[in-house]
Amino acid sequence: MASWRTPSNAAASLGEIAHQLTDRDRAIIEHLARFRLFTIEQLQRIFFDSASSAYDRVRTLTERGLLDRRRPSTHEAYRYFLGLLGLSLTHAVAVADYARDPGTDWFGKSEKPKPGRTPTKAKAREHADALFFSAHRAHLEGINDCYSRLAFSCRHDATATLQRWYVEQEAERVSSVMGMRADGCFDLTLVGLKREFWFEYDTGTETLDRLIQKIYHYGKEIGRQQRIASNRVQEGQWTREEILAEAPPRMMLIEFTKPGREANLHDRLNRGEDRNLVATTATDRSADPLGPVWWCAGDPAGRLRRLEEIYTFSHLW
Repeated sequence: MASWRTPSNAAASLGEIAHQLTDRDRAIIEHLARFRLFTIEQLQRIFFDSASSAYDRVRTLTERGLLDRRRPSTHEAYRYFLGLLGLSLTHAVAVADYARDPGTDWFGKSEKPKPGRTPTKAKAREHADALFFSAHRAHLEGINDCYSRLAFSCRHDATATLQRWYVEQEAERVSSVMGMRADGCFDLTLVGLKREFWFEYDTGTETLDRLIQKIYHYGKEIGRQQRIASNRVQEGQWTREEILAEAPPRMMLIEFTKPGREANLHDRLNRGEDRNLVATTATDRSADPLGPVWWCAGDPAGRLRRLEEIYTFSHLW
C-alpha cells in the first residue's frame, strides 16, 4: 500500500509519546487491551474511514512502540496487538483508576484487582507469545471479526448505535447463564429501542448436542426474564412496550462458519420447543450484521430477517 508518511522512531518512554496520542489512538489501545488483537482491516472498520488512513496511523503507533504485530505466515495479514508502551499505558490507566477509586469494578460486581507491576520487555514478549501460540487464537480472531463488522455497520447506520460489546471475560460477569460463558454479548440501540444479545461464534468444534444444550440454558434464562417482565405488566408497573424499550430480554445470536451446520441446527430446533429464542447467521452472508442475514428459529429456510426484526418476530409473551 503506497504511503507518503515519514517513518517514526521508537519512543524511549511512555512520557515521550503520551501527550501526542489522540482520543482515537487511546481508543485503539483500550480496544486491544480488551479484544487482544485485530488485523488492519478490522481496525479500519472500527476506527477509520479509509484504508490509507488506517495503515498510516496504525503503522505509526507500531513504530513508536505502542503496538506490535506478527503474522502467522507471509501469506496472511499482520495481527496487531499491544506493544510494550501500549501495555505500559494500559497499566498506567489502571493504576490511576485504582488510586482514584479502589472499590468495585466497571461492572459493579466485585472488587477491582490491584494493578501489578509495570510491564517489562520480557512481559511484552510473553504477551505476544501467549496470543500467537494459543490454540484458541483462530476462534478469538473470528469473534473479533464479527465485532468489527457490527461496529462498521453501526458507524454507517444512523438508526443503530453499538453501546458496548462485552468480550468473553466480561460477558460472563454481565450476564452469566448457568455457569456458562458466551463468546460475547452486546447492547445496541436500534431505531431508538434498546436491544441486548448474547453471541456465540460456532466453528463446528463442539457437537451439535452441546450447542443445543447451550441454547436450552440460554432459553431458560430468557424465559426467566420473560416471567419477570410479564409479572410487571400484569401488576401494572410497566406496559409491554415499555419493557421492550427499556428492559428487553437478552436474546441469543449464533454465527456459523459452516452453513450446513446452521441448517442442521434449525432442523433439530424445529422438532422441539423454544423455537423463538435464537437467531443464526453464516459468516459468508453476514458482512452487514444489521441487515437481512438472520434466520430465526421457526422460520423456513431462506426467510432472513434484519437484526431489528428479531424482537418483533420473537413472541416474548
